[in-house]
Amino acid sequence: MQRYFIETGAVAGEQAVIGGDDYHHIVHVMRMKPGAQVQVVVGAVSYLSEIVTLADGVVTVALLKALESGSEAGVALTLVQGLPKGEKIDLVIRQAAEIGVARVIVFQAERSVAKVMPDKVVARLARWRKIAKEAAELAQRTVVPVVESVPSFVEALARLEADAVLLVPYEAQDRPLPSLKSVLRAAGDTSVPKRVAFAIGPEGGFADAEIALAAQRGGHLLTLGRRILRTETAGLVVATALLYEWDLLGGE
Repeated sequence: MQRYFIETGAVAGEQAVIGGDDYHHIVHVMRMKPGAQVQVVVGAVSYLSEIVTLADGVVTVALLKALESGSEAGVALTLVQGLPKGEKIDLVIRQAAEIGVARVIVFQAERSVAKVMPDKVVARLARWRKIAKEAAELAQRTVVPVVESVPSFVEALARLEADAVLLVPYEAQDRPLPSLKSVLRAAGDTSVPKRVAFAIGPEGGFADAEIALAAQRGGHLLTLGRRILRTETAGLVVATALLYEWDLLGGE
């Protein structure tokens, strides 16, 4: 069943309105009619809803009942992603939203080949947030991941909450690094942290100065194995491994 996120201001009593791109999707892509059912998410709560009217760029739906949902991960995951080349960042954001990441901070790394010019930031952010919203709808989530853009790794680290555990996969070959599992189990505490951030470098990896900054922040340098992963793959691997390790992928 199709799912759409709307703002709390779009709800009045037991009805809600859907507009913009979602109106176009309902009317022109899905070709829905009055009586069709959809799911509407308001304030992290999903509702089974029924289309009442479609007119003048607005879909009016009746909120029939709140639905139980266990689609969120149970831990706030933040992906700190060095800006990659081309449209790879679109894939990174889409995959992060699907797997359950709560926040994506895109930063201009020292070795990022791509650049977002200051006058393009607003437009790029709007595109990335739209991608995150559509992916969250497809994944039947109740929260759209927050997407931010910052000009440096310093600023990205400054955006993290003080209690967030920071993991930094690093492809350095000059010294042995612990595995992700050993880092998670090093303290002997099997409880799930409230917040975890993981930083992924761009195609050229992290610069030495950025690694030093991560270490100053208390970041845990680690390896993801003997094989080098693409920047658009690494974040998804870490998120999936974390959710698996903490048994947060669902099921009984």
